[in-house]
Amino acid sequence: MKIYFEEFIDEIDELIEFLTSDTWQFHGTPNPNPEIIRKSYENNYYRSDDSKTFWIIKDDVKVGMMRVFDLEDGTPLFDIRIASKYKGLGIGTIAVNYLLEYVFNNYQDKNRVEAFTRQDNYAMRTVLNKCNFLKEAHHRKSWSGSDGIIYDAVGYGITKEDWQAGIKTPFVWDDFKY
Repeated sequence: MKIYFEEFIDEIDELIEFLTSDTWQFHGTPNPNPEIIRKSYENNYYRSDDSKTFWIIKDDVKVGMMRVFDLEDGTPLFDIRIASKYKGLGIGTIAVNYLLEYVFNNYQDKNRVEAFTRQDNYAMRTVLNKCNFLKEAHHRKSWSGSDGIIYDAVGYGITKEDWQAGIKTPFVWDDFKY
């Protein structure tokens, strides 16, 4: 399996086709609207000084995309989407590791990367764990699902130091005695 990445430049029609051809169960908008995607593109949502988007390519087929944002902030975040028929192949772990390498090697002022997902998104939580992200937050009933249910959200982070060392440094949750 050959996985590689290409930076999104202006392939908006391909992006619209990709984002509307699947259902993104764990995202705020599981079935994005083509017009909103196009408007977001026109507003530099996918490509700017603050945001970069990459195609995830397997054997010359675009099987996913990931967007890193808040690059002008101290702590970038990211969004990743892999087409349903390509899930479970380890592509998410490869992609997140690529993203960390990209951020930490190209933005010397970045000391950490964060990720948030729904508590029930076990695939993403597994990827984050494999990539040495540490669970740092659990927000109860904070993620509105399109099904009307309000889910818990889980926050993860990785520091540049841990990434470089290939470790996950835990911290003490109960550091304050009430």
